[in-house]
Formats: sequence, structure tokens, C-alpha cells
Amino acid sequence: MSTFILRRVFSALRSFPSLFFLYPYAREQKRVVRKLHNFTNSVIDSRRKMLEQEQATSKVSFEQQDEDVYTKRRITFLDLLLSVNVNGKPLSREDIREEVDTFMFEGHDTTTSGISFTIWHLAKYQDVQQRLYEEIDRILGKDKKTAELTNLKIQEFEYLDMVVKESLRMIPPVPIIGRCLLEDMEMNGVTIPAGTNISIKICNIHTNPKIWPNPEKFDPERFSKTNEDKRGPYDYIPFSAGSRNCIGQRYAMMELKVTIIKML
Repeated sequence: MSTFILRRVFSALRSFPSLFFLYPYAREQKRVVRKLHNFTNSVIDSRRKMLEQEQATSKVSFEQQDEDVYTKRRITFLDLLLSVNVNGKPLSREDIREEVDTFMFEGHDTTTSGISFTIWHLAKYQDVQQRLYEEIDRILGKDKKTAELTNLKIQEFEYLDMVVKESLRMIPPVPIIGRCLLEDMEMNGVTIPAGTNISIKICNIHTNPKIWPNPEKFDPERFSKTNEDKRGPYDYIPFSAGSRNCIGQRYAMMELKVTIIKML
């Protein structure tokens, strides 16, 4: 699917739907999209059937009280989508599928890329790897192979956080993001009208020498507390920024860190 997206993004003619579907591989894209939707629909149908069975036997309730947080099982996002009503009507199958597609597929390729590039950087910079290994050994001690990595425990790994962030700076899993201008924007004396679709190169932002001295150097110390406080909120955006940023960035960071800890 990523290949089809790139083919359209970097071609002016293929950006128009009426022209794109004249290309032979447009049919292949349609087949792939149908396959993805079928997979998502199967997950939704399976969960819907499970909830219906649990509700029939009174094993689950969506009216969870505060005091029930630790005694009843947690309700998932999909559970909420299946139970929510908008203007007295439940969400349509298509509405639910679009939301499920977002959190099922958006983090699949990007998280694995982030893990791969971080491992590559650690293999290339042995001194960084050694320092990170020493941090893991110090925090987990003799139980490092069997220790439970809770969210609270992961927050203790300060150098790991710096290493991961520096890896995402140098090679962001999503190098380009798109936006549609809501108002006119002026750049270098040129006015870009509202309604224009624009592309933002995250990799260029992350290698701006005015913000990142010697940007091609892998240096986790850039993300020490002192150095982070010197930068603006949009100087580092591996997960995009604003209201359309990555909805799973916290989970992605946790997954990435746990994987690195276990591997080292």
C-alpha cells in the first residue's frame, strides 16, 4: 500500500483520481485496499459478536463507574466505537472501519521502521550501545532478563529515551506529512492560497543546522533536559504535530523502548 501512495504523491497526473484509475496498477491498489478492509471488518465483526455474547450473560457493562476501574476489565477503543450513539444512532460500519483502520495500520510499518533504525544506530555507534547497556544493567540489575517492564519502570531509562529520540530525529519513519491550508500562508514573499495541499519534509526540519548543530552527527545528548528546553515545539516532530498528530505515539515509544531493552 505504501508503494501505491508514493506513486501518487510524486506524480502530478496520478494525483487526479480520474486519471489515476487509467493506470494498470490502479486495479491492483483497489484489490489491496479491499483486502485490508476485509481484514478490518473481520476484526470488528469478531469483537461485535464477542460483546453481544458477554452482554447476553451480563459479563460486560459500558456504564463503568469510577470505583470499578480496578475490578472490571478495561473497555477498549473498539468497544466504545461499537457502543457509542451519535444523535441517537450508532456509528455506521464504514465509520467504525475508518477509525479501526487508523490505529491498526498506521503504527504497523512506522514502529518497526523506528525499531530497525534505532538498532542500526546502536550497532554503528558502539560507545552509545555500551552506555545504554550499562543503564539497563543498572536499573534492572540481576533480573534484567525476567524483569517486568511497567510504564513507570520504563520512565527511569533516561538515556534510552535520548537514544530513541535522536534516532527518530535522524531517520523519521514518516519523512513527509501532508496538510491542507485553512488560510493563506506567505513564505519567502510568495502567498500560498487557502485550500492548497502542501507537503512538509520532517527530515529537513530535523536537520536544520540553525536548530541542530552538526545535524548529521548521531548525538543523543541533544535530548538531555537542558538541550530540549532550548528548542521550540515544532523543531522536533517525528510523530507530526497539532491536532492531526500521531494518535499512537506514546504506545509506539513504549513498544520501541521495550524492544530495545529486551534485545540488549
